[in-house]
Amino acid sequence: MIHFALVQLSKKHTEIFGTFIEIIQYYKWDFTIYYDKDNDPYTFLNYYSKLFETSLNILPTTQLQNNYDKYDYFIFTTSADAPNIPEYFKKPEMSNRCIYINHQASFCLPFMKKNIQMSPIIQIKDETKLLSCIIPFYRQYKKIHSNYNSLNLAIVGAIRPHQKDKDLSLLLDLLKFPNLKINIYIFMRKMDWKVISSRNKFLREHPNIKFFPGLSTEKMIEKLREVKFILPLSQQGGWFYWQRLTGTIPIAINLNIPLILDKKLAKIYNLEDCGLLYENKISEILESIISISEEKYYNLIENIVIYKKKQVSNNRKQFLDLCMARIGNYCQ
Repeated sequence: MIHFALVQLSKKHTEIFGTFIEIIQYYKWDFTIYYDKDNDPYTFLNYYSKLFETSLNILPTTQLQNNYDKYDYFIFTTSADAPNIPEYFKKPEMSNRCIYINHQASFCLPFMKKNIQMSPIIQIKDETKLLSCIIPFYRQYKKIHSNYNSLNLAIVGAIRPHQKDKDLSLLLDLLKFPNLKINIYIFMRKMDWKVISSRNKFLREHPNIKFFPGLSTEKMIEKLREVKFILPLSQQGGWFYWQRLTGTIPIAINLNIPLILDKKLAKIYNLEDCGLLYENKISEILESIISISEEKYYNLIENIVIYKKKQVSNNRKQFLDLCMARIGNYCQ
């Protein structure tokens, strides 16, 4: 039996745990999660415990140092935790046992020899490292989660004024249409909503915007049953095209909800058949959003299922190959 420790030292990316839970269970390996779950009101772990029908073994991060010898591999689920990673794991002789998940290339440091890139856009050029691309998809959820009969679109995740990821002008352009039949559901953490809505008062005042700040993961996922499409709202040429994964894509694909996204981003992820595509503005395809036939809509969902099956199979292979690979002279 191979034993894994999945380690997260900050409250950042528990949404990616589902992918690695599914892979490890597929190979019938054992794992323990080190995470301070009770301090995170937005954790995905309660949801994943129900989804995978298993009682997750979750221990506080303070216990990690007492259990170094219990595991064959340690997966650090965000390389942004680097400042808090114990020096024990940075030793050269630990290079083969530690795997670091990179959400951005800039977080990849010299001691991180085995790395998982969360997106094909994250480019790390270092011949001393082993790199695998695993986009955080899983097949476990097999239901139709969205609602064809609704006219609700969803934006999931923060819109931060100092970052170049989501583009509010796309939303403004859509909302300028009189008698707009579409509602926009916005899901984000309370503090993120407070900041962005205070700077952009139309988010609070527009009748077509419904905001749900601070929902737990389980309540957010349940609320997403009311939507027809999910919007990455990606800023063209921004961070989602050259630096980081937009977490909106895995949420949509994992829940089998079609996307509305621009053609360039769709091409990067091979998602051309999994949603409705626009060139520059969402308003270009407003009529298609409203009047899409039921047959075409469910074809999009079928395409998502087919796409996800292929991606999950590739993820398993990438993960297995990375675990078995050996760094330099440190073959243990």
